[in-house]
Amino acid sequence: MPTKTGSNPAPTPASGLLVNRNFILLWFAYGISALGDHVSELALLKTQDALSQEVDTTPLAARMTFLFFVPFFLLGPFTGYLADRLPRRGLMVAADLVRCVIMLLFVYLMVFTSSWGTLGPFLPLVLVGVFAAVFAPAREAMLPSLIQRDQLVRANGLMAGLGIIAAMLAAVISGYLADHYSPKVSFRVDAATFFASAVFLTFLRPPRLHAMGAEHGSLAAAVGDVVDGFRYVRQHRRVIELLAIAGLVWFCGSLVRCAMPAIVRDVYEGSYQHIGTFQAFLGVGFILGAIIVGILGDALRSEIAITWGLFGISVAILLFAFSVFLPLSSGTLYAVGAVGVTGAGIFGLGVVASFNALLQRIVPDRYRGRVFGIKNLVTIGAVLAATGGLGLPQWQRVDRWVGFILVGVTILTAAAAMITLNVRLSRSPQSKGITLAQHFNEFFAKFWWRLQRIGRPTIPREGAVIVAANHVTSADPFILHAAAPYRQISFMVASEYMEKPLLGPIFALNDCIPVRRTGQDTAGMKKAIRLLRDGKAVGIFIEGRIMLPGETPEPKEGVAMLALKTGTPVIPAHISGVVHTNDVIKGLVARHRVRVRFGKPVDLSGLGGRSREDVRAATQRIYHAIVSLAPREDGEVERSG
Repeated sequence: MPTKTGSNPAPTPASGLLVNRNFILLWFAYGISALGDHVSELALLKTQDALSQEVDTTPLAARMTFLFFVPFFLLGPFTGYLADRLPRRGLMVAADLVRCVIMLLFVYLMVFTSSWGTLGPFLPLVLVGVFAAVFAPAREAMLPSLIQRDQLVRANGLMAGLGIIAAMLAAVISGYLADHYSPKVSFRVDAATFFASAVFLTFLRPPRLHAMGAEHGSLAAAVGDVVDGFRYVRQHRRVIELLAIAGLVWFCGSLVRCAMPAIVRDVYEGSYQHIGTFQAFLGVGFILGAIIVGILGDALRSEIAITWGLFGISVAILLFAFSVFLPLSSGTLYAVGAVGVTGAGIFGLGVVASFNALLQRIVPDRYRGRVFGIKNLVTIGAVLAATGGLGLPQWQRVDRWVGFILVGVTILTAAAAMITLNVRLSRSPQSKGITLAQHFNEFFAKFWWRLQRIGRPTIPREGAVIVAANHVTSADPFILHAAAPYRQISFMVASEYMEKPLLGPIFALNDCIPVRRTGQDTAGMKKAIRLLRDGKAVGIFIEGRIMLPGETPEPKEGVAMLALKTGTPVIPAHISGVVHTNDVIKGLVARHRVRVRFGKPVDLSGLGGRSREDVRAATQRIYHAIVSLAPREDGEVERSG
């Protein structure tokens, strides 16, 4: 019986991606299939004598891309529906086997369609594209069920990276085969890649899924499900924004890729193999991008990675455009263009991996196939707009304008980066300066200090609150900010920190409260009360100073006094896993492995007075709530006795 992926299947137990059998099989199958998508491209150009100076190669490349992607656009929602309603592995295996047969028959199909106008020689690509359109949403929708949620960015980076490695190898292989053999050899190699991909997929064992109900078997129900997918997208602003970004990236990428053959031929004076090698530089960039994404993992928020990735793409393509206009030797221009294309690949990988991971996170499994089908509709619509605009009209000497096309891509990606940056900053309840600083702080804490928040943050998003924590390193205020980045916290910090060249301005920007270590600081207490009455969050380290291992803590009473005086709830927080040091700079630059845990509001009922006994009792309750969050290996629970 057909299966339904309407509920989220249990993912593979936590493990590294590269020891996850299911992920490895899907990864390899996708890479081999991606190789097959490109390995015969230059053989097709050879059938049209594309190296001849009388032939306009840019429209030829555009027509090939256009016809291959037409089925993605026309069938995207339907193939997404299939990925939600049929076994995803079975769909991918069937798509690979059918493409294998098509490539074995490709020469005969070309002969049959060659007389059908300017598009005729490339029309068999439509058939290949149909089954590529079936393969894509099934793969993208299956991935989250095979891995852990926190592995999505790395997994998408590895997938995209391998796909581009495959495209890079395909470009080199395609160029070699086109220079040395007849096109028929390329088509047979292409068929072999699809067969190999199907073999890998047959060994994949995805989680067991639930059976589809009988009510989903009718045509009316199928159409209703497709329409429901569009309805879901329309009602979710973040999904619409991600689809718009995906469309822009594919539009610009298609323009750049179509321009490459003409630039290599006319500016760099290259051959088919040079064209293939130059296209491989894009793959080198994607490899480097995949490595960077693998290193960063989830340290950089996907939304932020998209913005800075778009800025990076803009700069890289501008460099590529310079290679068209600069009056230098062809070898020098080739090197400049190669650097630009490689850079575009690095940043492009980051953008692609980030928006795929975001979609997989925010879209429920029951809609995921259809949303990725709609993503194909959007992205391939952008590809068709770009390639159709170049390849379908009978333009004369389009190759003369490729440099200006690259300049246009630069402007588009830079504008998109500015828009995404402004939208993200404008949605923050804090100032743009604070928001940018918090984004950097969160990235640094997750990447360099290897911060992990255990459990959910319990700090409310608005309203007065006191965050009380232990103190183990000078980085503690930044660590707590990164663990709850949605809330600005004004920490009470030793007054000498406010005078440090770097730390002082940062603490002042965050409206921190300078206090004297004597504990007798009425000015600091008054400012804290004023902030709480304004509905702000105040952070206090209950031990008063950094505590090193073996030292006996003496919790200070300021937290309790402030809580009892203002009636503000107290959220306990515990920090562990740091490299212990009293040195301020060492605490900031040390390679920690930080763990933060937040607790429920401390119960201070029955202590409404301000007597000495009430303050002491409240202090003990707050401190006990903090140390009770400590992992046992820290020994802090036992110390609290």
